This record gives sequence, C-alpha cells and structure tokens, in this order.
Amino acid sequence: MSYHDNMENGIQNLEIAHQELMTFFNAMDEVFFSVDSVNFKVIQMSNGCEKLYGHKPAEFLANNRLWFELMHPDDRHIVADEDYILEHGGKVNKQYRIIRKDKAVRWVENKIIPTLDETGKLLRIDGITWDITARKEAEEKQTHDEARYRRIVETAQEGIWMIDENNKTTFVNQKLADSLGYTPEEMIGKEPFYFIDEKERAESVARIERRRQGSKENLDIRYITKKGDDFWANISSNPIVDANGKYSGMVAMVTDITQRKLDEEAIKKSEANLRTIFDNTDSSYILFGDELKIISFNALAQKYSIEINGQKLKTGAHVSNYFSEERWLFIKETIDKVSSGENVSYELSHTQPDGSVKWNKVRWLNVKNSENKSWGFILANKDITEEKLAALERERITADLIQHIKDLEQFTYIISHNLRAPVANIIGLSDMLSESDIDPDMKQAVVERVSLSIKNIDTIIQDLNHILQTRELTNEKRETVYFSELVETIKTSIHNTVVDEKVQFDCSFDEVDAMFTIRSYLYSIFYNLASNSIKYRQVGIAPVISIKSRRLKDKIELRFKDNGKGIDLDKNAAELFGLYKRFDTTMEGKGMGLFMVKTQVESLGGTIQIKSKLGVGTEFIIQFGVN
Repeated sequence: MSYHDNMENGIQNLEIAHQELMTFFNAMDEVFFSVDSVNFKVIQMSNGCEKLYGHKPAEFLANNRLWFELMHPDDRHIVADEDYILEHGGKVNKQYRIIRKDKAVRWVENKIIPTLDETGKLLRIDGITWDITARKEAEEKQTHDEARYRRIVETAQEGIWMIDENNKTTFVNQKLADSLGYTPEEMIGKEPFYFIDEKERAESVARIERRRQGSKENLDIRYITKKGDDFWANISSNPIVDANGKYSGMVAMVTDITQRKLDEEAIKKSEANLRTIFDNTDSSYILFGDELKIISFNALAQKYSIEINGQKLKTGAHVSNYFSEERWLFIKETIDKVSSGENVSYELSHTQPDGSVKWNKVRWLNVKNSENKSWGFILANKDITEEKLAALERERITADLIQHIKDLEQFTYIISHNLRAPVANIIGLSDMLSESDIDPDMKQAVVERVSLSIKNIDTIIQDLNHILQTRELTNEKRETVYFSELVETIKTSIHNTVVDEKVQFDCSFDEVDAMFTIRSYLYSIFYNLASNSIKYRQVGIAPVISIKSRRLKDKIELRFKDNGKGIDLDKNAAELFGLYKRFDTTMEGKGMGLFMVKTQVESLGGTIQIKSKLGVGTEFIIQFGVN
C-alpha cells in the first residue's frame, strides 16, 4: 500500500474515532467545549449544552460571548481573572450561577485547561461544564440545617455534651459550659471524669463502659464546678456508633437539677423531722386512701394493732382486714359520716391479759385534695387510760360522795325514826324501873320490853353495818363473770324452793354472755331479784322468771321479768328502793332487798329501772357501762 493510501486510511480512522468520541460526548449531560483563543471563536460544543443552558450548540458557535451573557450578573466577578490565569498556562475551576433560556437559575461548575504554543502563546482552551444545582442546594440545606441546629444547641435549656471513643470531650454547648463555670474551649479535650468528685469517678468509668456496650441510661450525677460547688445534673446519654456498628463516642443531654436536689434534700430532712415527730407522738396515726387501703402509719399505730388486733399493719392492706365483721359495719357508718363532713370521735376500752383496762380516744379525719374532694382518711388513736382512769376515779369519788350524802341522809332518817322510837322507849322504861314501888311482875315486863328495844336497836345497827360493808367491797378484785353460771348457782342454792313452787327460769344470754365485774355483787343482784320474784308470786300460779341480756352501743343491759303480784308504782315509785320500805305486808321481810340491789348496781357503775303492774308482774332493767 502506497504512502498516499496509508495517509487516507489514517485520516479515515481519525474521523471515525472523532465521530465516536463526539457521539460519546453528545450523549453525556456534561457540556464539553473547545474555544479558539486566537480567533476568539467557539469551535466545538457538545449537545449537553441545550439541556444545561437551554441553547443549542449552534447558538454558542455563532455567538462566542453567549456563555458570558448567560452568567448570573451577580457572579460575573468570579471569572474576572480567568483570562489572565489561562494566558499564563493556569487551569481554571470555578462555580457560579447561570440563567437558562427559560430564565431558570442553575449552579454550574466549570473546569478549563489551556493549550499554549512553544512561545507560551495561548492557542486554545478546552473545558467541561456540569450542573451542580442539586449539590449546591444540598450544601445550602446542610448549611442551613447546621446553622439551625447550632442555634438550637446554643439556645437549648439543656446542656449538650459529646465525647469521642477515647472519652475526650469533642463538643459542649454554652449552656453546659456556663453551668460548670468553664468556657467551651476549656472543656474540649478533657474527660468527663475531670469534672466529677474523685470518689465517684469509678462509677463514672463504669457508666461509660456500659455506653460502649450500647447501653442507654438516664441517671443523676453530681459534678464539681470550676469554683468547687456541687452541680447536680440529670444525664440522658446515648452511644454513637459508626456505619459498621463500632462505638465512636457518646452524646448526652445534661439537665440542671441542682435546685431539685436541694429541694429533695430539704424535703428528706423535713420528712425525717416529721417522721421523728410522727413516730414519737403520743397518738397513733394511720393514713388510708379513698379506696380504704393503708398508705402510711407510724410506729405507735403498729404497736396498737399488734396489741389490740394481734396482727401487723401492712401498706396496701384494706382497712376492713383489721376489724371484726360486726365492728366493720360500725366503721363503714363512721367513714360515711366523715366523708359527708362530720367530725367523728369516740372512746374505746379493751381488757388486757392481766385484767386491766386500757382506754383509747379514736378520731376519724377526712383528708381533702386541692379541689376540696375527699382524698382519704386519717385514723388517730390516743391512749387516754391515765386520763380516763383519773376521770373515772373522780366520777367514782363524786358518786361515792353523793351516795355517802344519801346514806347519811338515810342514816339520819333511820336514827331519827327507827332508832329514836326504841331509844325513847328504853328511856321511858328506865324511868319506870327507877321507881321504888314498882310491882315485881311489872318490873319483869318492863325489863323484857327494854330487852326487846335493845334487840331492835342492835338489828338496825347490824343492818347499817351490812350496808357500810357493801360500800367497802367496791375494791374487790374484778373478773369475768358468766351469767349462766350465776343462775345455775342460785338455782342450786334455792333448789328446794324451786322444786316446791315449780319455779321456771327462762334465760337468754346469746347476745352477751358475761361481763367483767365483781362476782359477789352480781351474784347478790341476781339472787335478790330472783328471790323477790319467788317470794311475791301470785297464789296458784307457778313463778316464771325471765332473765335476758342485750348488747347496746356502749352498755350491757340485763332484764329480770316475772309474772308475780306486781307493784303499784303510782303509790310506791318514790320510795321503791328505800331502806326498810315494804309494800306487801302479807310476806315477812325488812325492806332491805331492793335497797341492797340498787346500792350494789350503782356501786358497779350501773343504773336500775322498774316496770310493774298489779296482777301482771314486774320487770327490772339494769344497764352497766362496758369496760
């Protein structure tokens, strides 16, 4: 093949390669261009220019200043030095805005490479321009976001603390730095342990190690400020991991809780003081919620519960667990009253194993919230045994004094009436015996009459002594006395009379079967009333004696009822329980039975009343306070 043929083949191959290269360039979005710098003419422009600029390549070839005219006026200064750089062989890489044919603004990046001849003269420039609008918008958004986040970080009310994988501080916001008394620059590079008390550093190291393992924590930590003051913070921390899941640091939100901690400490001290007062007061307290479950109680309340109920108080337990079924009905009524705004207080007594009696004053209080709605209840219980016994003793002394006055009045009456007659009789008979001329038979009769008067005086004196002895027995030991046992003992002691007169006893002690009292007194009361029912029976009718007990709120009631002759209360009510007062002369007696019954009932702190109707029978109603 000749040289000419080889040349033609070479030119054809170059044209083919050129066409292939232009096909490649024209298929790309980037704009490739070449400019003849000698003739200032665009000699080549890829088809991508129409997509980027909105102008076809031919328009650029026809107007070599079109690219400059499309540049945003505010950015033309960016390329002011471009010619100088290219002429001296320098490469140009610039970013600026353009205004498309449709007036849309786009960001582009332009890279230009100069070609110089051997003398250093600029012959041509080749370059590439591509659309970077999306990247610029992303950068602007990132810059905007960073600025916004920076404002958030710097204006946040919480401190923000970041450390790297080596536990070095990489960032703190101004809030955190101010809280610790440092500048942010002073804190950068320091470990968090630097700001913690030496005693607590080991725990801080352990916390950070847990963060390395992926743990998220929320806890309170005490830091030391630059001035040496305590700074309490709540730390909410999260580990930072890279794309491979490797620990690369930690970020923590730091909330100043110093005041809260001071307040909590003050509250703890106050609570400790209140608890000390609460546990050392002379009253027990139990706090219940509106569901009647125990919320809190003091030590004395626990002591009382063990003593009285035989069980310990437990938080969360329902109040009904500590009362009998019968007592619970009363407690429910009490709570209803308290809920309605009523103040409720009462006294209770219970017998100790040694037989002594303890008294307590109970108060129920309604606890209301800020909206004045019932939130719960307080049960207050105070031991008033000493005060109560003192009051009871005063009442007893007062009652004794009143009774002694009555006794003195009664004794005065007896002396002025019952003793005066036999004494006057003795004086008169003594005068008769002093006469010298008295007949022997008359003298014997006078002596016998004197002797009888003396016996009458002696009987009265014995009765008075018996009454006085009854008064003195009030110091006798008290014990639990069962009513049914008393009745059986009395029936045994008067067995023959019961059989002969066909006496029937109808007793019912189901509601209350015993009381804590003086046995001898209660026996005497039962015996005298039963004996009277038999003694004053109706002729031809078998005696029926009914004895029943009943529990009242704070009393024990005994009712003795018979079907005997009855008493005319219209005539005899005023003197019914008087000494030597008799209303049925058909039967032997001295008129001391009912007097003794009343005396003994009152000595035991009770009261007695009577209901009676002639020809129907009599009923005695006795009430004793519950000790």
